[in-house]
Amino acid sequence: MPHTSRTSRPKRQTQKRTQVTDDDGWTHVASGGNVRRVMRTRPRGTTAIKESESGIFSGQPEEPTLTPAEAPGRLTLSELQAQFQTHRERWEGSESWTRLTGVLDERLKRAQEQASSSGADPTSSALARCPVDAIVCIGLGSPSGFLRDGWVDRRSVSLYQLAALASIKDQVACTTSSNVKVYAQDPVFNALDESLLAALNITVIKHPEAFSHITANTMLFCPGAERKHLELLLPSKPWLLFGGPLEHADSGGVLQGYVDGAGSYSLPVFEALEHAFWNMRLYWVEEVGRE
Repeated sequence: MPHTSRTSRPKRQTQKRTQVTDDDGWTHVASGGNVRRVMRTRPRGTTAIKESESGIFSGQPEEPTLTPAEAPGRLTLSELQAQFQTHRERWEGSESWTRLTGVLDERLKRAQEQASSSGADPTSSALARCPVDAIVCIGLGSPSGFLRDGWVDRRSVSLYQLAALASIKDQVACTTSSNVKVYAQDPVFNALDESLLAALNITVIKHPEAFSHITANTMLFCPGAERKHLELLLPSKPWLLFGGPLEHADSGGVLQGYVDGAGSYSLPVFEALEHAFWNMRLYWVEEVGRE
């Protein structure tokens, strides 16, 4: 009896998963084009990329090395500014910013009313007129350059986050009629990044200078800050914080202690680049003490 030919079923291939640790304190796990974001628990500078057929990741930690990001050789400041403007227009046209600016405006005005009703002389202190004495940005990343020796490209993330910082800066200035100083600290900033920030009236400072600028009247802008830095920054109880999420990060620890004394607003999904503001929140300390 002749053998009949049968089409053999193709063997199902084991799908590789890649875990990439970016420069802002998070790990991206990619599988079939999908990426999810989980909080990193090891120090910055450890093994950046690991692959495994079985899904079990391995690798030995490396010493952290943070150097200025490498920008494309032909990129000019004017081109970088044009890229930033495009990202800012998309950000400010999004529902994420529309909702955030409404909540931020409400919190700023309420704080001003609270300061006025407390009997403070509005001519005696800048803090009585403006509830934010400075905005400090930690861990923005490089808007122009590649990280991890060219392995990680998160320029769009940094540009969108910088757009958010610039928008918040202008919002605070408009609502409070004051010029708020803005500082940014990240060792990966290169010369182009610093020029872009300077054009936006944002002062670049070196580690660990940012820690000395945090007070109870500071807004901390930290979408890329690592947990170890937040544990040093949050005991100062900055009145406003944009970043996170901080919930359930360390039950009974510094982060949870800050959350327990703060209100928060969860940012809607940013459709243009979801993971640029993944699960981020605006936090505010409920009771703001004024000296």
